[in-house]
Amino acid sequence: MTSESNGPRIVRVKKPSHHFSYLIAPSGDYLCSTDGTSLALQGDVDDQAIWDRSGDDFRHVVTGLVVQATHPEVEQRSELLLGGTSINAEGHVDGNAACFTVGHGPEKMPSVYLETLKREGWVALTSILPASVVDGLQRVGCVEAYEGQEPVKVNPIAQDPAVTRATVEPVSLWLARQYMQTRDIKVGHPPGVSSLPPDDGKREVQGWHTDFPYLWGTGDRIPVSAGELVLGMQRNLCVSDFTFENGATRFKLGSHTSNQAPPAEWGVTNDTFRRGHRAEHGLPYGGPDAEVIEAPAGSIVLYDSRTWHCAGVNRTNRKRGAMIQAFIPGYIIPFMDTSATFKAFLSSDVVDQVTEHERRELDRLMVHKIRGPAGMFAITTDAELTQRAREQGGSGATIY
Repeated sequence: MTSESNGPRIVRVKKPSHHFSYLIAPSGDYLCSTDGTSLALQGDVDDQAIWDRSGDDFRHVVTGLVVQATHPEVEQRSELLLGGTSINAEGHVDGNAACFTVGHGPEKMPSVYLETLKREGWVALTSILPASVVDGLQRVGCVEAYEGQEPVKVNPIAQDPAVTRATVEPVSLWLARQYMQTRDIKVGHPPGVSSLPPDDGKREVQGWHTDFPYLWGTGDRIPVSAGELVLGMQRNLCVSDFTFENGATRFKLGSHTSNQAPPAEWGVTNDTFRRGHRAEHGLPYGGPDAEVIEAPAGSIVLYDSRTWHCAGVNRTNRKRGAMIQAFIPGYIIPFMDTSATFKAFLSSDVVDQVTEHERRELDRLMVHKIRGPAGMFAITTDAELTQRAREQGGSGATIY
């Protein structure tokens, strides 16, 4: 951790030289072992689904079990064998060969990330997204090599399978479920790729706040502390390299335990978004009591939503891409309705370009459901009641 003169402290996350692997079945589920002798498939990526390549072999990191691969390269389709016998599409060793995909995995074991997340309230999954997904996100966001193109801002999830694959990235989902102590988690708003343009010295800048459902410094949604219960997490996916110069998010790391709002003198969002605030008061606080996490494209920064943070300022001449997502437990009302976006995904060509597992996981994240005496129902918004609520809102409503 270093400091840029009187600016925030810089936490630099270096690109790893080694990554573990996944062995992904045709369904999209992950090959695992719990006993070191037998194989199975599972939908989550915990330590049991992590493999390490050695030549043409993959060693199961937890148990030491070794399987052979016909094509061990990342993102290649490969037949797998255990003891010379082929593994089938259900993960069983029966001689009926199936094509598995060698997946680009994490730098560290999921349990190691979880220890850090519980201790610090944040964790960086460095370069965890494969290059193909990063390229797809950059294409949707029109950043990096695609900066000269004009983004289509409607339903990004229906434009490229990379948006789905990033949304259902398995290690961060497992961590979020563990940290929030529930398997039923949702995204708080529809997935999308944003870009931070070069700063013009005039535009208003997002101030300090915490995120949904807490939103300290942004309005009136401030739940009372619930002890160890976590009501939300944020996931920042670095579509471009995140640096201090191009406006990487500023944090007050560790502030999630304070159960307090950021100090008003730091410049909170409710104030900084008001027209003319920057000209009169300058930028939000960016001194040595804050931190900036610098990370390469394809990285994920996962953190407790109570952590104070604000947008950085892009001092370069290039746009910086990001995919910012909120996770909430299924019992929290979402920040925005995601049902229409999911329906657009279902009617797009992209739905046939992702695996059964990815479709199933996206459904779990984006469709809010309730089960009652009359059966299962999907919950969505009502147009007429929405208009009525807006008419009743009046001028006292928050910016959200």
